[in-house]
Amino acid sequence: MALFDGDGLRDFVAAGEKSPPPVFVGRTEAIADIEAAARRAWKPGESKQGKPGITRILQGAPGAGKSSILAEMEFRSHRAAAPGSPRVLVLSSEWLTSDLPSALAAVSAAGGMNHDEWSKRAGRIHHRISAVGAFGLSLELARSGAKPPDNLIELARAMPATAWNAPLIAAVDEAQNLPAGETMPTAIFLRSIHNATSGLPLTLVLAGLGDTQDRAQKMGLTRGLKLYEVGRLSVEETDELMRGFCRRFGLRADGSEPYLAELAAGAEGWPRHLHFALQALGEEALAADGDLGRISWSAAAKEAAESRLRYYRAQQSPELKATDRLVAAVMRDLRDDMPWSDVVGLIEANAADAPGFRLPDSTTPEAFFRRLVHQGALHEGADGRFHCPIPSFRSFLIDAGERILRRGPTPPPKPDLPEGSPSLF
Repeated sequence: MALFDGDGLRDFVAAGEKSPPPVFVGRTEAIADIEAAARRAWKPGESKQGKPGITRILQGAPGAGKSSILAEMEFRSHRAAAPGSPRVLVLSSEWLTSDLPSALAAVSAAGGMNHDEWSKRAGRIHHRISAVGAFGLSLELARSGAKPPDNLIELARAMPATAWNAPLIAAVDEAQNLPAGETMPTAIFLRSIHNATSGLPLTLVLAGLGDTQDRAQKMGLTRGLKLYEVGRLSVEETDELMRGFCRRFGLRADGSEPYLAELAAGAEGWPRHLHFALQALGEEALAADGDLGRISWSAAAKEAAESRLRYYRAQQSPELKATDRLVAAVMRDLRDDMPWSDVVGLIEANAADAPGFRLPDSTTPEAFFRRLVHQGALHEGADGRFHCPIPSFRSFLIDAGERILRRGPTPPPKPDLPEGSPSLF
């Protein structure tokens, strides 16, 4: 049994909701397929490399663990021992949109490093996103005085495929925020990777919300897209996560397995909610010096449940709060795997000229549908149909709207009476 790592656990708890998972489980099929696609794009010594139509999409609701997958892939690429192993460079959609030349410089630096230079970048805490990532790579190139390229074709002229030391996976996080127009520089850059027109050993991965595949197609990325739905972990993966967490921080868990399973059950396998459960467990374990036999499991469960509720409330945008009864009606009538047109039809059928049911000003049913996707209430599956990926979130949205209906109309305020006056009520 490993020694209790109180300092590490304290850092994890202090980092809060945004901390990357201390243990990574599952997602093996998607990661293996992405890495295999990158190897197919790598043809050492040849002047033209790459392979068209091998773009992969990681699509899921908020909190499904998409960013964690990219961070895990990046971490593994730094630890890969074999020369020519795929490298992973995580680029944010905001960076690509606002400063494409800098992002291109990072791509150039990552592909041009030799194996030893790239491996040295593994000096980071396991499964934690380091500040020395893609942005650090671009800064290094900028300090060298080299002019960042303006597009991928220019990059290929300056650094042809024969000068690359490994295939590179360009992974875009928050891809649902990419500009949709086909003529935008960002779209041209992504399309040149998808179509392999630059001749460089590049593979594209887009990670985003439930309409990311639609956004990719609007940028001109069509044939060859492969979608992975990122959702809940299986019971077995959840159990592996909870046990791995205990091993990672040296928690003495003998005899506590049923309590661990019960704590995890409230998360429904959803990665963000499991993270809340681990945060709550970590707080209790710190107070008990790592002995799970002395912690308050009820306190951990209560804190995990309250964290889920706070998260659900934060997911409600002002528009959704103002239309809480409309959202409740739509989510109540939603069937699993409904086509886009049927969900829009539900919105149209339930929208009415009454408080809580009115669509926001200048908002069409189609636009309201897209808001539900962006808030995580709806998710598009690989078959193009929609469902609510988190059952407890669906229940929360229904209850939030119907609670007002159960209370009935608000009574008129009582008039202020002078002190000593007889009450009329």
